[in-house]
Amino acid sequence: MKVESLIDNIKFQFSISKQLLDYHLTSLEQEEYMWKSPKSGLFLKEFEGEWFADLPETESYDLGTPSVAWTLWHITFWWEMVFDNAFGEGKVKKEDIKVTTDVAEIKRQINSLAERWESKLNQLTSEDYQSKKYSKFPFNNEVEFHKLASWLNLELIKNASEVGYARFDYAKR
Repeated sequence: MKVESLIDNIKFQFSISKQLLDYHLTSLEQEEYMWKSPKSGLFLKEFEGEWFADLPETESYDLGTPSVAWTLWHITFWWEMVFDNAFGEGKVKKEDIKVTTDVAEIKRQINSLAERWESKLNQLTSEDYQSKKYSKFPFNNEVEFHKLASWLNLELIKNASEVGYARFDYAKR
């Protein structure tokens, strides 16, 4: 496959993934954002007035359905980690990715990250897409950037689907 075709495919994947996420975010309201399903395992937690999110040690099924709030935080987590490790200083840690309990703010953050990602995909050269230098997180520079970009697109569509599933759960409560 030619590199240009590969790049076009990555951009197309991102566009589709972003459309699904937008579909689920457009009508998302505050109450639903912070709702915790009785089946939910992963949720934002508060301790002494500070909100945080845990990353599970395992992704076993008995964790339950992740909440919308946790899933949207998770999107900001891996995107910020990719940006910092690929194009920044590589010093951002999980604890640096702030948790927000405000639905309008999380939507703004995610839209900003999506715009940055799309801009970055358009700025990179064919050589950059074939290089391993931008794939530190989560791949330790062992894969080419186009594989990291594909992973990010898959992660985005997976998380968008999880948001949709949690919204179905909320609607049937």
